Amino acid sequence: MWKEQPRCIECGKTFDDPILRCSSCNNLVVIPPIKGSQIEQIQLQTMWSLSDFLPKYDKPISLFEGNTPVVKIKNLDCYQNLNLKLEFRNPTGSFRDRALSLIVSDAIRMKKNTIVGASTGSFGISLAAYAAKAGLAAVNFVPQNLELSKIEQMKIFGSKVIESGGSLNESISNAQEYALSKNSYLATPDTNILTIEGQKTIGLELAIQLSNIRSIVVPRGAGSLIYSIYRGFQDALKSGWIEEIPSIFAVALEKTKISHLAESLNISKPFLLDEVKDVLYKTKGKEIEVKADEMISSAMLLAKKEGLFIEPASASVLVAAKILLEEDLINTLDSVAIMSGSGFNALNIYAAQMRGKKKVVWGLSESSTTKFEILNLIAEEKAVYGYSIWETLGKMQSLQSIYQHLTELEKRGLISVSSKTAKRKKYELTRKGYETIEKMRNLIDFI
Repeated sequence: MWKEQPRCIECGKTFDDPILRCSSCNNLVVIPPIKGSQIEQIQLQTMWSLSDFLPKYDKPISLFEGNTPVVKIKNLDCYQNLNLKLEFRNPTGSFRDRALSLIVSDAIRMKKNTIVGASTGSFGISLAAYAAKAGLAAVNFVPQNLELSKIEQMKIFGSKVIESGGSLNESISNAQEYALSKNSYLATPDTNILTIEGQKTIGLELAIQLSNIRSIVVPRGAGSLIYSIYRGFQDALKSGWIEEIPSIFAVALEKTKISHLAESLNISKPFLLDEVKDVLYKTKGKEIEVKADEMISSAMLLAKKEGLFIEPASASVLVAAKILLEEDLINTLDSVAIMSGSGFNALNIYAAQMRGKKKVVWGLSESSTTKFEILNLIAEEKAVYGYSIWETLGKMQSLQSIYQHLTELEKRGLISVSSKTAKRKKYELTRKGYETIEKMRNLIDFI
């Protein structure tokens, strides 16, 4: 299976299983740089065209991931000729497809029937799709505040979704317990080295696609994307494709009240933070902090001027690239920014930004309109908890105001609590609520 055996960087212990942390000393497990074919021999069609650098599987599971294009910005003067690696052109709209192609292939090798993951969205969507391709059952643990459009995509591919905990770390912990109890394959980015090995093909592809690359701007998140790209360039260097590894610049999220708008960057405890710092030092890069609102405006500008629709976390690299250009630390001709995910994974966020504020139904106050929207969400079971209602409505109001609306609707007998735990209430419409919302819908249709 392995081209090079995974080994602990500290104690040197080797492993057959695809773990990312040593079971003896908890240090990082790595695969040494691999020497593959000459660059002229590579006919790049999918990620699997780089099989010299990947584990070998009898039944690889693929949706034709990889070989994503590199394009230059043409219509934005401040970014003129900046190279963009379009990772959102992967099958499910993110770079995670590279990882899940390997991980699900490994689950098949181990004869598992169920694969269990935890993520803030893109990883889980990819897991669900590749599990469907392989005929495996998929279970995704996600934080309770996750973007609704991401949850719906997981369900479309047939995955079971369990909203668990208020943070990614809690979801990961719950997924680990569940997988162990069910004898299932655990697929979380922080535990499986195949995440790194799949995603490293981005670096290998860049070495083929851009001969003069000197700088790369990458969203940091938990750190796996940066470390993966670095691993890919290590393989390219070992194979004689490049003479040196480009400088890598990490983009982190500045902590503000709207940090939730970039969930995949809003990581409280990045599990590869120390390794990322080491990569930045070795490649003479640095970390740049950006604000969530700047990311969203940059993403919308890119869509309007270049026809490329990316998620807020992807747009972080545009904000950072502008800073780096102004500081004369990079230039556009030999730099590339990684567009990690599709804007379709954040439709609710963009819809809220486009509206500016909630549309007011004719004849109603804005407060009454919000109550009508809440009733609609509960009636259609699109959101039945206070937090998920707040998230689905774009988080434009305070969470406290949403709970106030729910209290008032309950007092008026339009909704009731169908179930309750120590942490949250689940709401449903009463008969009066259904009658009221039907009258409102008829009135709006008439107008």
